[in-house]
Amino acid sequence: MMKKILVIIILLISCTSLNAQSKFSKTKTEQTSLSISGRVLTEDGKPIVGVNIEGPNGRYASTDSRGNFQIPANYGDRLVIRGIDFETVYHTVYSNDDLEIRVTDEDDSLNNLTYSQAIDSTQIYFNKDPKKTADFLIAALSNNPKSLSKQQQAAAYEKLGDLYFNNKQYDLAIDNFKASINFIANKSVSLKRASALRENGNYQESIKAFIELGPFKNKDDEIKRLKGLADAYAATNDQQQAIAVYQKALLLSEEVGNLNEVTSLNTKIGNNLDRAGQTEKAEGYFNKAISNSTVEGRSNTIVTQSQTADFYNANQQYDKEIALRKKNIQLFEEEAKEKDSITPDREAFSDSSILSNKTAVITPEAPKLTLQKEQLKIATALKEQNKIDDAIDYYLKSLKEAEKNEDLDVLKDASKELSKLYRIKGNSSKALTYSEKYIEAVDQLYLEKENQLEEATRNAKELVAKQTRILTLEKDRKLTDNKLALASAEQALSIEANRRQRWIIYSLGAAVILLLTLAYFMYRNNKQQKINNHLLALKSLRSQMNPHFIFNALNSVNNFIATNDERKANKYLADFSKLMRSVLENSELDFIPASKEIELLNLYLHLEHERFKDKFEFELNVDPSIKESNIPVPPMLLQPIIENAVWHGLRYKKEKGLLKVSFEPHNQSGIKVVIQDNGIGREKSKELKTKHQKKRDSKGLGNIKNRIDLLNELHNKNITLTVEDANLKPDIGTTVIVIIN
Repeated sequence: MMKKILVIIILLISCTSLNAQSKFSKTKTEQTSLSISGRVLTEDGKPIVGVNIEGPNGRYASTDSRGNFQIPANYGDRLVIRGIDFETVYHTVYSNDDLEIRVTDEDDSLNNLTYSQAIDSTQIYFNKDPKKTADFLIAALSNNPKSLSKQQQAAAYEKLGDLYFNNKQYDLAIDNFKASINFIANKSVSLKRASALRENGNYQESIKAFIELGPFKNKDDEIKRLKGLADAYAATNDQQQAIAVYQKALLLSEEVGNLNEVTSLNTKIGNNLDRAGQTEKAEGYFNKAISNSTVEGRSNTIVTQSQTADFYNANQQYDKEIALRKKNIQLFEEEAKEKDSITPDREAFSDSSILSNKTAVITPEAPKLTLQKEQLKIATALKEQNKIDDAIDYYLKSLKEAEKNEDLDVLKDASKELSKLYRIKGNSSKALTYSEKYIEAVDQLYLEKENQLEEATRNAKELVAKQTRILTLEKDRKLTDNKLALASAEQALSIEANRRQRWIIYSLGAAVILLLTLAYFMYRNNKQQKINNHLLALKSLRSQMNPHFIFNALNSVNNFIATNDERKANKYLADFSKLMRSVLENSELDFIPASKEIELLNLYLHLEHERFKDKFEFELNVDPSIKESNIPVPPMLLQPIIENAVWHGLRYKKEKGLLKVSFEPHNQSGIKVVIQDNGIGREKSKELKTKHQKKRDSKGLGNIKNRIDLLNELHNKNITLTVEDANLKPDIGTTVIVIIN
């Protein structure tokens, strides 16, 4: 009888979960419930024509001659109002009221700022608005570039590096710190660059940079250098080196009386000793850290005790773990009583905060610490000891506190564990209740994470766009300097010519020679200018990669998260990051080895196949003689062709299609690449495309042809591209042949 009841409970939970997921799916795909009307106007009330208004799931509208628009939407949808003459506006739909959006052109006000005014403005917005901060730094660098000293340019690029570092875009931080150092060598900026290399995962480069810096005279900076170097060693699992360098930093911190660093370093040494299997010695360092933290204050004590409790948990010393976490709960409650007159909420601790609402400041050294999370960890330790009733009691306390503070992560975990424990105790009613709470928390958490990911993606995209603009300004500045230098040279030549003309009577031959010399220089300068223009055009074409793939790849990660498939999400995101990094690394190169290009295409094919498993399979055939060769090929030249095959040939096919990519030798030193799909064919694909898609595709194919033409001209290559129908059955299919000689 008991088995039947358990089966029924499991079925009810499954149905509830499916209903909740089905309900959530409907909200994402069902017909919209609202029709939002609005106007987009300038600050003085003039309508703006042709503004793009975008909503979720591909919904789109644009403004008419009066600035009016209408777009279907649901409550909670985020609308994006985008135009070329104003900063992008974001609006979340909370009602069906008509919108009136007034926009201003901020470029004019930014263009009038001096360097000092722009830099001062970055101090105000640095921690509030990264995009505005980037705008002010762009203004500082571009408004009066001729008047800027090397020190000023170095300071601006350092500030840009700080901005990207704070926003976890470490690769861009590295570039800007390097740009700052190129203007003025500075050990402090080099220290920041070494830290950015470590955070970006370039551990060996980071170790080398920290070592090359050498000791700092300033002891606080030297502690930072040693700590950063030890962190890099620890990241490479070199515990012996890490511990040795941490101990040097510890001695120096004790010498200067920096108790915060003493506590942090004792904890780091303990963690690395534990990883090296020296548990008893590790415990001694954790106890030292706790002893030091009591001098620093309650918040540091909580952080240190929690980290020590994590150590005990990892070594299954649950009684010691529970004792420390109970001490933390007492400290939380004491602090809450003291702060009651300021805020009634339970607060969160980190090693850099005393109390902040709901969650702690996140640092590399300390996770979020809250009362409910400590209660949750106590409950988990009690469960490991098989103390079910005590565990349930702490899970309930954690759940209550999490509901009070809207902590969805803890709410989810506590509900899930309570459902399991009540099922073990045979209380099916409560098991079902907490299972429903768990499902509800998962749905809410998914929506929250989705919004956070969307926000992070948008911010990252906009900051990258700012960086691109900075690079463009730098190139324009250099080009202007070159033009001024050329004009100055021409002026000098003209003066010299005038001076020599006075002697033309005495030496006609000298005048002829001078004219020929001038003609030669003009010819050479014109030829070099043409080559420079071709190189700029080639670099622009080479740096383009369809953002459509990037956004859809991020959506694929969302789908994996939605299905709780963390392994696939992590694997997909890791492969995607590897591809993006390789694209950035190769963006400055005209050619890379064929083996590396094949590796990138293989990674790209796997990513596309992961997204469209039900649409196509693929074969990547590489002749053995090519696999290990170093024949140079243009990077990512074939990716847009493969993307067209998937998106416009195979995606519309009713049954599963097949994409074949073959690398074959051609002549003695060439490669022949054949990309063939059995999709619907070019003619049928054109019939299915929208007007916008036709323009975009033709532009993509034109970019490929332009790039091939430039490569052939600049590098004396013979690269050809042929597109033809494959004449397969039942569908026509398409064959693209690229020959690289």
